[in-house]
Amino acid sequence: MFSEKDLVTRSVEEMSREVEELLAESKRLRDEHDAALEREAVLRRESVEKRPSNAGLAETLWQEAERLREEGQEMLRLSMEKRLRAANVQHRIEIHDQIESLDGYDEVWKRAMKAGRS
Repeated sequence: MFSEKDLVTRSVEEMSREVEELLAESKRLRDEHDAALEREAVLRRESVEKRPSNAGLAETLWQEAERLREEGQEMLRLSMEKRLRAANVQHRIEIHDQIESLDGYDEVWKRAMKAGRS
């Protein structure tokens, strides 16, 4: 699940762009999965309708539906993987933001302590 990008220092903007790209790709894959499921259902209905008159065509349609089902499952898996990756990168962005806010807090605290001594 790790990539070479994890080993390189990147800006928050680069990571945000990656999150957007991953989520867009995840959505695209999910949409393709949904379309494959719809097409699979159509092919299965056609296969059942053709079975009495043309068993060979019915079998071909059924096999195509099976292929679409497998491709759809792979697209769904990839979609979820992209979504998880996006969540992981987003978590890193949030950690970065928290660290930056703590750095600022530390500086404010130091100034307040100095001001209190004067």
